[in-house]
Parts: sequence; C-alpha cells; structure tokens
Amino acid sequence: MKITIVETRTVPTIKIEYNGKNITFHSKYDPLHEAKIWCENSIAKLKKDRNIIVIGLCAGYHIQALVKLLPNTPITIIEFNDIFFNWFKNSPFYQSIASLQNVSVKQFSQLTSAERKNIFTSISSTNLLIHKNGLDIFPSEFENIKAVLDNIKLQNGSMQNQLENMHSNFNKNILLNDKGINELTNIYKGKPMILVSAGPSLDKQLPLLKTIREENTFIIGTVGTAVKPLLQHDIIPDFFAIIDPNKGNDKQLTNVSLPETTFFYLSTAYHRTVTLHEGPRRILWQAGFEEAEKMASLKEEPTIQTGGSVATALLDLMVQLGGENIALVGQDLAFTDGKSHANKTHAQKEIKQTDVAQRVLNYHQTGEVYTGKSLNLYRKWFETFAKEHPKLQLYNCTEGGAYIHNWDHISLQHYYLKYR
Repeated sequence: MKITIVETRTVPTIKIEYNGKNITFHSKYDPLHEAKIWCENSIAKLKKDRNIIVIGLCAGYHIQALVKLLPNTPITIIEFNDIFFNWFKNSPFYQSIASLQNVSVKQFSQLTSAERKNIFTSISSTNLLIHKNGLDIFPSEFENIKAVLDNIKLQNGSMQNQLENMHSNFNKNILLNDKGINELTNIYKGKPMILVSAGPSLDKQLPLLKTIREENTFIIGTVGTAVKPLLQHDIIPDFFAIIDPNKGNDKQLTNVSLPETTFFYLSTAYHRTVTLHEGPRRILWQAGFEEAEKMASLKEEPTIQTGGSVATALLDLMVQLGGENIALVGQDLAFTDGKSHANKTHAQKEIKQTDVAQRVLNYHQTGEVYTGKSLNLYRKWFETFAKEHPKLQLYNCTEGGAYIHNWDHISLQHYYLKYR
C-alpha cells in the first residue's frame, strides 16, 4: 500500500495505491463538496437521537461534515485497514478528527469479539454509515465482513431511492389491519420445506415439484415472481411472499386466484399488489425500516431480515415459521444460460455476457457462471445466513446457477427422497 497526500482545487486529500488500484479519497477535485453530499444523503434516513457508526476514516472530511450537522450525536469511526489507520494517526488529517468531542476512532483489529459483534447488533442498519472509500481499502482477511457491509450499503441505498414509495405503501397497508406472524411461530416445525425462486433453473424442476406437491408432505413457499410458473404446472404453494414497493410488481398476481393460499407481504410492499390477493394475508415488519420496527414493537411481533431480495426475506420467514430443513429451488443467483428468470415470468429477459462483469463458481464447481452485483451480494447473504445458523439443514437444490458456500448441494430428487 502506497499512501500520498495530494492537492485538489479546495483542500488536500489522500491518494492510495492498493491491490493494483489508484484510489483518491472523497474527490480529486473537491473533497469538501463530496463529503457534504455524502452526509446529506446519509442522514436523510437516520434514526434520530441514536448513536452512529461510520465505516472508513478516509481523509476525515465526511466526519467533520457529519459533526457539523449532528454536533450532539455520539459518532464512532471504525477503520479496518491497519496500515492506513497507523498512517492516519500520524498524518496532518488526524488532529481535525481527534479534536471533535462527540467522535471516537477505533481500529477494528483491536476490538474484542464482543465489540466486533456489537457493530452490527447495537444499532439499526440505517445508522451504520458506510463510506465507499472505506470499503475500497478493506483487507482480504475481513472479506466476510465486507460482504455484509456491501449488502447493508446496497439495502440502504435501495431504501433511500424508494423511500417515498415505501412510506406511501406503509401508510396504506397498515390500514388493512392484517395480522402479523407471531401466532404462526414454529407452525411448520419438523416439516421439510422448499423455497421456490424464479431463477432460470426453476423450469427443469417443475415436473418433480408437481410430484412433491401431489404427495403433500413438503411445505412449499415461493417468491411472488414464481407463482405463475408454478400455477401453470398445477402446483399450488402453501404460501408466497412479495416485498417490492414499486409499481409493476402487480403483474405477479394479475389474473391469479389463490383463495386458500397465504400471502406474506412486507409492510412497504406495493399496496395495489397486496389488495389483488383475495385469500388470507399476513403482514411482515422488516428490520431496518423505523416505522415497521415501531409497529412490530407495539404489536409484539417479530421483525424480518430482508437481505435485499424477496428470497432472502422468505428464508428468514421460513425459519421463523419453524423451518429446520430447507431446500432452495430456482435460486440461481446468476444468469444461467443467459437468462434472468424462469420461463413464463413477467421479469424474464435475455442477458448478454457483455452486460455483466462478474463471474463466480458455478453450482457444480466445474467452472464459472456470469452474475450481477446485486445477485452476488444476495449469494453472500445466503452464505452468511447459513454460517450464522449452523443448526439448520440448508440445501441448495437449484442444480444450476452459482455455488453457495456453507450450503449442501444436492439434487431436488435427493432432497425429496431424504425427507419424504
């Protein structure tokens, strides 16, 4: 790592040569303006009067700007790169941070295991502020933590972009007065479950899924996008879930009749889609959205970890419903055969290899498969979830797409014979 101080049009900043990349912190033109914009965007979703954790020292301008906006809020800065941390403490940038009364600076490698865990459990994800430059110099030894932070950053960014829709849907959905899931806790305990997603590999699993459904010994939960492909093969799921707050996802339920199938929806899901279902409905309160957390507390309901996608949210839901043996189907997390989704889904489109830059280990560990940034983050979420729930029996039966570490990879036929 090579660290130098460089001049810009306004104030000096820091340039890093790290892992073959040249990184200029904040901006090579106007670091103060970048720091100001970053802070304004970050505090828009903050839970007020709560502590804040910031990932990344950078050149410190974002911290100074944050203190100007929140002079009485305790702010903890976490730096993961030891080499940079030690350099920073002896640099001219340090004193401007050390003199701030409500700011403490910590080196991640020196924290106890309890303190490390506390970073992710003591505050809401909305109050965990992640500066991109902090991730740019992340040491490889903390790759798993970086994956978690990437996912939080993605979710927070997605939430920020959709905040108006989310609030509007939330206010309409709570007027429906639908029940939550507290009374359903462990309702499926001891029963094998299958989580159906709408990846390209779903198509080849539909015949066996139909057989499994006819025997009715497995609990089948599905994402909303996969509902129509299942129904076209006479497969009626036990329940399905939708979390998308945006217009357009109502296509998932248009001309769909499931009068006896439970629909689980996130409190911020697109309201029109929610009202299309004529069968039983249950509302889910998601962690990380302040209004939902307040309602969950008021109603003594659990919250759902969304993970950024409907499948990740559905997995957390299944565990709360008692799932201990869970198989993924159609969870490609990659563009298998150049497709985004299974046939007969409203979201299916062809993906050109030139449109994607990332490749990951394929399901069969025989080569690589193309994926997208969001899909890759979801894959890492699944991997982390499995690692954090070692008592669960988790199987990837997609038989296509990306390999998911920490999951057992077996065929759907094998899973079916194992638990029938």
